Amino acid sequence: MSRSQYSVDLIKQAAECDANYIRLLKLVPALQQIREQALAKVTIKPGSVRQKLFKFCVSEWGVNAENIEVEIRIIEEFKYTTTVELILKPIFKQWMSKPSLLIRVYHDASTSEVISYQGHRNFLPRYSLPNAKMYHRDEKMQVNQLLGECLSQCLQTGRCADLPQEMLQAK
Repeated sequence: MSRSQYSVDLIKQAAECDANYIRLLKLVPALQQIREQALAKVTIKPGSVRQKLFKFCVSEWGVNAENIEVEIRIIEEFKYTTTVELILKPIFKQWMSKPSLLIRVYHDASTSEVISYQGHRNFLPRYSLPNAKMYHRDEKMQVNQLLGECLSQCLQTGRCADLPQEMLQAK
């Protein structure tokens, strides 16, 4: 395939977004509750208390060093969609910014997609080269793959950095 004939692989892109949805449901139990309510056509009660922040430690650097953490925070919650923010907290905070992804979770379609990365929004499925923002041809696919890699890392090697509020209340 020549460089000028790049085409979007919709099947691969949809599969990545669907897999990310499943990974998010495994990591964030509150999303499973929201999904069940949306599919059961039960309205979400205003003021219902749900855990909104989930932290995962994916790497430890010894006794006195900092951990690498991933924070997943529920930002907005509607009947069929939820907006989630994923923030990577690097070890060397003074040298690196905190990479963040804003994710839209679609419960009725059982999929999710990155809607913002580091403040960049509204990704097109394909970009011509060169372009003003210096995006890759498949920038949208790449940010969704980055989300998949982060979530997979949390599932494989991560551990919950904080006890869920339900466990704290039970004590």
